[in-house]
Amino acid sequence: MPATPQTFRGVWQRTLYAEPAIEPYQRADTTTQVYWLQGKHWHADLRLPADSPGFAGITCLDDCNRSQLEWLAGLTAFAGITQIKGELCKRLCIWHRYQDLCPSLEKDVGLLQWINDTTLEERHPHGQYVEHWQRLANNAVEEVIQDEQGQLRWLQIGNHAIAITPRPAANISDLFSPISTAAEDTLRWRASLCFDYLQQSQDGWQVMLSTQPWRKGLILDGAKNLLKPSFVTPI
Repeated sequence: MPATPQTFRGVWQRTLYAEPAIEPYQRADTTTQVYWLQGKHWHADLRLPADSPGFAGITCLDDCNRSQLEWLAGLTAFAGITQIKGELCKRLCIWHRYQDLCPSLEKDVGLLQWINDTTLEERHPHGQYVEHWQRLANNAVEEVIQDEQGQLRWLQIGNHAIAITPRPAANISDLFSPISTAAEDTLRWRASLCFDYLQQSQDGWQVMLSTQPWRKGLILDGAKNLLKPSFVTPI
């Protein structure tokens, strides 16, 4: 698959999600924390809404109650290969999701066009939504690490990275069963796919956001020791 054009690579933070794509919006969201890392081929995307239940005292999935598990299993976080085609002024982007916390049968497709030098607009091809993305970093060194199965484990762009801990193998049909009726063991398995958004500091790589919120604040050694925090510090 062709490489993602350089102009779309980098670290992006979402500043707006709205439905429909044209004002007046019936729904608008500016509070969900969303980061999208786009490399030469790979992307990784993590989204945490503001309505998080409390996770005080929680240290692992086994500590979570059903309400917490349902929230975790319904989060949006995914990684895969990006395909961009079309004319320079308006590009069609397809995000091929190879790892997906809460998958859908719909394709992830959007039309991309620039609002200004650092802000990208994404629109649903049929006008169902619009998103605005602010670029935080570009032209930075990229590092990609995959495991033996070819799954993305680490995507780093400059001082930003997303680390991914895959799920254990299981019945894939369980991914598409309704969250509200899924067994707690199934919810726990679904939520075991973990995405950490990290920023590099002098102490190491600090988890700023995670689909397992109790991991926020961990300091990781980096790509070679994704799951071995050297120490914990609050943000």
